[in-house]
Amino acid sequence: MDAFLNWWDGVELWLTGLGFLAQTIVVMPVVLALAYGIAVILDGALGNGIRLLRRARHDDEDQS
Repeated sequence: MDAFLNWWDGVELWLTGLGFLAQTIVVMPVVLALAYGIAVILDGALGNGIRLLRRARHDDEDQS
């Protein structure tokens, strides 16, 4: 874990030494990829949740 933290500290120092435009060019692809991945995961979870609720409501209507 210490090796990873030391590496991360080095990355932070390198990144903060860059100018604003260079920081933006380096950081934005990472942030956008993370945001896209999170959106895909949440979309899938929400879709599955809605599908389960519809199935549960449909089963309840059949039993009544």
